[in-house]
Amino acid sequence: MDLFAKIVWTLGRNLPADRVRGDTLTDIGQLLKADYVASYIWDDARSTSTRCLAHNIDTSLLDRYDCQLESIDFITPTMRKQQGAAAVDEVIERRTLETSEFYNTFLAPAGMHHGINIYFFDNHRDVGDLRIWRDKSAPPFGIRELSLLNALKIYFETALTQDAALQDILTRREQEVVSHLRHGLSDKQIARELGVGFTTIRSHLNSAMHKLDCANRTELALKLTHG
Repeated sequence: MDLFAKIVWTLGRNLPADRVRGDTLTDIGQLLKADYVASYIWDDARSTSTRCLAHNIDTSLLDRYDCQLESIDFITPTMRKQQGAAAVDEVIERRTLETSEFYNTFLAPAGMHHGINIYFFDNHRDVGDLRIWRDKSAPPFGIRELSLLNALKIYFETALTQDAALQDILTRREQEVVSHLRHGLSDKQIARELGVGFTTIRSHLNSAMHKLDCANRTELALKLTHG
């Protein structure tokens, strides 16, 4: 219960979407007694998984997934159609999974055998997911894990939705700048963090303020924090 409460607390901190996903991966793994956890955001326009964050998964395999193996990933499109958390074994026959090219070139080499997925949406827009796996020696996921993920679903969707909306309004660089602003950094500190000039930061902030209809930097920070 303490770990569940910690995750809910993290999700309520008004963090940027990637921080929300990244800061909860390890705790999700511990809560579900999982060996491997990954999180992506699905890009409908390109029909691809993007912005990977992962816990305890070999980075070389993740890079290979991005460059080569996603095209043979039949699990993600199938699991995205489920309502709420779902165990892979309940949706895809085990024999079909283990004889697939994707299992043998990505999942098995990574150590991933028993899976459970959940996808988070703002209406019909994918705002993030959790792809959670156990080693072959561990038991399959059960009712406990499904119930915990489903109980967390509303907290994840609430935490991730605001940043999803900002992605439609702000450029990638503007999102980076306002993310640092949200964490209390001054314009000069943001410039140092991003390795650009002070005037460039001011330009991005002015553009973000105009797009979000904010009169000044303080109003922008408040809007980003409280929505």
